[in-house]
Amino acid sequence: MNRKIVIPILLLLFVGIVYLLAWSSAFTVSTLEIVGVSDTQSQQSIKSASGIYIGEKLARVEPRASSAQISRPHWIKKSRVSRNWLNGHVKIAITPRIPLAIYDGKYIDSEGIIFELAGSPSSSLPIVQAKSPDNGLSAINLFTKLPQDFQSQVVQVSAINQDSFTIKVRAGSKTLLLTWGSASDLALKIKVYRAIISLPENSKIISIDLSAPHAPIVK
Repeated sequence: MNRKIVIPILLLLFVGIVYLLAWSSAFTVSTLEIVGVSDTQSQQSIKSASGIYIGEKLARVEPRASSAQISRPHWIKKSRVSRNWLNGHVKIAITPRIPLAIYDGKYIDSEGIIFELAGSPSSSLPIVQAKSPDNGLSAINLFTKLPQDFQSQVVQVSAINQDSFTIKVRAGSKTLLLTWGSASDLALKIKVYRAIISLPENSKIISIDLSAPHAPIVK
């Protein structure tokens, strides 16, 4: 075929494709779905941050740019924006951070990232006290290594430093302060703690020093 004919045809095809993608109503956002979060407030916030709206041209949706905008709040660990050219469906998949404890009035996750969530902090999470996020993360690491039945009794974990901790636990109707020491010998410390509180003569104690579990001190 003559080049003088082929080149104009290819140019027309290119212009036609550009028109279809950028200007025609044939390829627009028909639906916008958000998965990974269920509450209405968070979903509305994500929609607004994405800059994507129903009726927008699919060619103008920039998945990477939208994802970067969406991921600005620290409570969002990861986001992914995808678009379906056939049906106009745009999906925003959110991976939220999972709070493990409350630190300085906010949440902290397993990576030591501090973030806020809508609403009041959950009362079911332990409170972590530490002078730095690194020490706070050490306290969380200690908490996550505790047996689940013991975790449920923990009210607060304090990190003096990365090798010295105290733990407040619920024991019946009262709270006990446990001087925990380092994160070593967890099983032994818990065994000694349970043996101590099971004794009738220890019904009025308010603290236990378990930093040396072979020689605990009660007060």
